[in-house]
Amino acid sequence: MVSIQVEKLKQQIKEHEGYRLDVYVDTLGFDTGGYGHKMLPGEVPPTTKEGWDKIFDEDFDKAWKLTQKFCEENELSIPLDAECILCEMIYQMGFAGVSKFKMMIKALKEKDFKEAAKQMLDSRWAKQTPSRANQLSKQMENV
Repeated sequence: MVSIQVEKLKQQIKEHEGYRLDVYVDTLGFDTGGYGHKMLPGEVPPTTKEGWDKIFDEDFDKAWKLTQKFCEENELSIPLDAECILCEMIYQMGFAGVSKFKMMIKALKEKDFKEAAKQMLDSRWAKQTPSRANQLSKQMENV
């Protein structure tokens, strides 16, 4: 993956997630901190931005690996730009959450990125985080 695109993707995820040093309860009731990191039971939160940055890098690496797995399992051969969009969705919703986007996956298999973008917006995710969903959908439309 081209490092410039990776850095751009990381920056975009950070912007969409926002940053909080202190742990807070997110809209789904989970203890969360840093850049949208869902705290695991017994996990001790970092006390510095550097600590949260390290966790972000680990979370991003997991999301990227899951994106590759997602593409393999769904037999998707798509451009890097589309993979980056899926990676951000997986970062936010997890593998299982993105797997529910059956019609988006179908459109991606057909390389119909405009339809994939439309299907992204036909979701609870788009209602819960409309700004982010609209931005990612527009990006998908332009793949």
